[in-house]
Amino acid sequence: MSGKIPLRNELDPQYTWDLSLLFKDQAAYEAGVQVLKAAVSDFKQKYKGQLQNPQVILSALAAYNQVRIKLSWAMHYASMAYEVDKLDQTAEENIGKFNILYEKLAKDLSFFSSELAQLSDADLDAVAEIEGGADYQPVLAQIKREKAHMLAPDLEEALSGLANSIQSNYELYNTMKFQDMFFADFEAKGQTYHNAFSAFEQDYEPHPDKDVRRAAWKSFHEGLAHYQHTAARNYIQQVETEKKLASLRGFDSVFDYLLYDQEVSRQDYDQIIDTYTQDFAPVMRRYAKLLKAQHDLEDISLADIKIPFAKGPVATIDYAESRKIIEAALAPLGQDYLDIVGRAFDQRWIDYPMNQTKSTGGFCSTVYGGPSYILLNWTASLSEVLVLAHELGHAGHFTLLNQNNLAITPEPSMYFVEAPSTANEVITCSYLLNQPIDESAKRDLVGEFIARTYFHNMVTHLLEADFQRKVYTAVDAGQVLNAGKLNQFYRESLENFWGDALEVNPGAELTWMRQPHYFMGLYSYTYSAGLTIGTQIGQKIAAGDQTAVTAWLEVLKAGGTLGPIELAAKAGVDMKDKATLQATIKFVDGLLDQLEA
Repeated sequence: MSGKIPLRNELDPQYTWDLSLLFKDQAAYEAGVQVLKAAVSDFKQKYKGQLQNPQVILSALAAYNQVRIKLSWAMHYASMAYEVDKLDQTAEENIGKFNILYEKLAKDLSFFSSELAQLSDADLDAVAEIEGGADYQPVLAQIKREKAHMLAPDLEEALSGLANSIQSNYELYNTMKFQDMFFADFEAKGQTYHNAFSAFEQDYEPHPDKDVRRAAWKSFHEGLAHYQHTAARNYIQQVETEKKLASLRGFDSVFDYLLYDQEVSRQDYDQIIDTYTQDFAPVMRRYAKLLKAQHDLEDISLADIKIPFAKGPVATIDYAESRKIIEAALAPLGQDYLDIVGRAFDQRWIDYPMNQTKSTGGFCSTVYGGPSYILLNWTASLSEVLVLAHELGHAGHFTLLNQNNLAITPEPSMYFVEAPSTANEVITCSYLLNQPIDESAKRDLVGEFIARTYFHNMVTHLLEADFQRKVYTAVDAGQVLNAGKLNQFYRESLENFWGDALEVNPGAELTWMRQPHYFMGLYSYTYSAGLTIGTQIGQKIAAGDQTAVTAWLEVLKAGGTLGPIELAAKAGVDMKDKATLQATIKFVDGLLDQLEA
């Protein structure tokens, strides 16, 4: 790709998401914000200092639920527009104003959980026992669980009012990444190429031409190096703030603080990182060697590891064909699930093409009672079908749980969140492999499956998790951090995982600068957890196990009413048993056997 990425207004709107599903236009959004502000004001005026009687508390819970729904719609309208076009002045103003408003609203609402936490467990249980109260039992249970770490009401109010300031490092990271970072053009074989964050990740890093790929790598990492000290200071400030909050809430370790919200033990966390960094590494080293042989490379480095396994032209696919494949593949999940998938396509929940300043990668963000907006950066390769299946897994999950739970019911733990998306990838790939395609095409597809699902979603994020664990360990120990230390940590993680299977290029230590996951707590390792659960479930569903389908759909509907280990167990996956992780490693090793056969 030698041309520039298009601007947002140059795209065909039918392939972008439709925010008018939330508010018809800017005027309707602004009116909605006023309705939200009034609802919060009325809620505070009516219920602050009045939460003693079970019936009053029940009424307050119902009102709070409605406030949260209004908040979800306004927040998504403001944030989704900015995610895809950071050059749009209206979108930038909307998200800026909303962030300021959110701090005020959070401060005004903070009394609610504080006052409920001051009640006895018996008083809270009494609310769940009156007519209509059972629906709020998960919310009340969460209040009871969090009591021990809640601060005095005035302190909670102050922290709520500072919420966006405390979490501003993520916004600053995105500002630097999408609005300030500049990468020099580069030349390869007499042609000049324009480099940019999204262009590198989508086009150049997997480029089939070695000269283009490696020149792009050099340009990109030289560009990153110019911003490393600012990026490091921003990230270090994030983890130091988390450490202060952990101490403030009575946690001895920042790990305990961050894992508490996930309902996961430190042992469960460490087992995933330790098992996969040690036992999955040999499998992926084998993949690197197969990739090297497949492309007749004299040497292989991190600048080459993202190339497609297929040699020669990569099979392409358009949006319409991808829909046919997705719907056929996910048919075993039943008509209700397919109805959600159909709405995603028909109602324009999906934003396909790349444009300048659009967020890289992909994600899904669900509005309570509304759309599940899916962001993609479509390259038309067959592997994009797996990406789409992945994000529709999130859409199906959160739509089902929202249909079966209140807006204020706790969300599923971050530990579990990637399981439904991974299951969809496994189901979709299994479907494609069972189609009447030749052996060469199947081999290419298996290679894509490994590269997309298990290299990107497991290895990339596993290395982040290993790096992140080093950072938090240093913070817990009171060590001084800087860009050099972060680079050292990441290079150690890379070299330990890959061994002598490939070269760790100069600049690879800056890879920590490429992901926003570090601003979301201990998120990166949860990909490995979710991949483990999703791989086990996906295989059963792909094999036609109707009992597994029924159990899985019930788990998706359960939301945060159960902890993540319990959710997995209900679906038939024991995440306490190291053998479950080993089974997933064996599954990927088997995929490599298919490549070699």
